[in-house]
Amino acid sequence: GTPTELWYFSNLELEAQRLAPGLYGLSNHLLDTPWPKVQGLKQALAGQLAQPGWNPSELLDLLGDRQVAPDTALPDTGVGLALERQLSPRFIQLEKYGTRASSLLYLRAQQLTFIERTWPTGTEQTVTLPLS
Repeated sequence: GTPTELWYFSNLELEAQRLAPGLYGLSNHLLDTPWPKVQGLKQALAGQLAQPGWNPSELLDLLGDRQVAPDTALPDTGVGLALERQLSPRFIQLEKYGTRASSLLYLRAQQLTFIERTWPTGTEQTVTLPLS
């Protein structure tokens, strides 16, 4: 992407898409797959961004939600109900599989900022680049 346009590509769809302005969600499937964690995060993110002076750290905190989705909202990806439950939170913490990093990329005041929290330590690194 650039400061004025953003593109999305998936190895499943094999076609690049220019994204219109808006809010999108991405998990372990295609862009905007209507999984509960994607829909819930988009709603929470929209609420935060609607507040004047939103805080990047609070936006990143949204990715730490460990709430399990109700069975009736779970997708059927072929892994069975028990594993669908375990994979339904935004932050996944299983014995041999889970969230490795939480990342936020945003453009504000002609600066591009990337923040990443690495797990299990929660160590955070920030890189900010001026756009000129």
